[in-house]
Amino acid sequence: MSKALIEERNALLDLMDNLVEKIKVDKRGFNVSEKHEIDMAKARIGEIDMTLDLEKERRGGMENMQVIKNVDVENEKEQRALDEKAFLTWVKENRATGGITAGSNGGVIPVSIASQIIDQVKNMSGILQRATVWNVQSDLNIPVYDFTQHVVSYFTEGSSIADSNATFTTVALKNVIIGTLTKVSNSFINRSDINVVPFLINELAKAISWFLEGELIAGVGGAGKLNGLAQITAGQTTTGATTMTITPDELISLQLKVPQVYQENACWLMSPSTFAYIRSLKATTGQSLFTDGGLSNKYDYLLLGKPVLLSDRVPNMAVNALEIFYGDFSGLHVKMTNNMEIKVLLERYAEMYQTGISAFIEMDSALAEPAKIVCYKGK
Repeated sequence: MSKALIEERNALLDLMDNLVEKIKVDKRGFNVSEKHEIDMAKARIGEIDMTLDLEKERRGGMENMQVIKNVDVENEKEQRALDEKAFLTWVKENRATGGITAGSNGGVIPVSIASQIIDQVKNMSGILQRATVWNVQSDLNIPVYDFTQHVVSYFTEGSSIADSNATFTTVALKNVIIGTLTKVSNSFINRSDINVVPFLINELAKAISWFLEGELIAGVGGAGKLNGLAQITAGQTTTGATTMTITPDELISLQLKVPQVYQENACWLMSPSTFAYIRSLKATTGQSLFTDGGLSNKYDYLLLGKPVLLSDRVPNMAVNALEIFYGDFSGLHVKMTNNMEIKVLLERYAEMYQTGISAFIEMDSALAEPAKIVCYKGK
């Protein structure tokens, strides 16, 4: 039974692929009948997937499960390829009719395209990879509790136990709109030998990642803006003793300010310039501290036994600059939707023989667990 269903599923995918190729040859968009045919094919594929899942659970055989898994992976690749073809076809063939949004025509600008951009943004941003990300669209209230203020003590039967002074607070994450625009040459789009979709995805992702990296590090909030690590409180900040100087003792002291319960996933965050300075530190004998047993254990990108995350968006060494962050960056919470609004701008750049591709995402961020992160501030 499963073999027949898989063959039917593949036939439906071929049907969808042929429709995309047809409108590409005809140099037009999807008509109502073709759109309906694609929707029916997608619905049937969903039914087949459900049947295959139930059959897989009934059989319980690991070998058969692996076969179906491999088929699902292959079909997912085929579907993504279809989505990219549909998106590219629309960009090429409908530039004379005006732009539309992903929300109003999701069949032409597929969700998978937006998902690829989001995935690329996460891969490009080291701080975003380590932050706590909430994939929700509505407002989010994060409960925060300082465990160090909770009273735990010995107790004698019959006596009263002391209550805790610690209380729950909440950090609200709302919706801040982030947008970016990429302009692409029409002659580049029209080149049949070039798949422009990966280029568009990569360029949009780079622009968004560069912006978010800066805001998640230096953002101080305010109306319609993100909050970042710069929200850190005075109690979590250590100021250097000497201007434009960082000492090994200061680094050790900074690291130990983070409670041991948060040390397992802790790492350093600084600019390449600051890291280059630290790498140049030498002992009184003139020997570099970046040797086995010194600041680095084995690899250059370890500092006091912890990984070093480099970012061009962290301030370089300067007076009053937040130069180094250390800790478990899951303390930075980010609310980020998994979809985006994508719009193709046709007339705006027509005289330049270019097409604009804009993307918008709703998100918010806050340093919800400040006890996990400390900062070194230049004097």
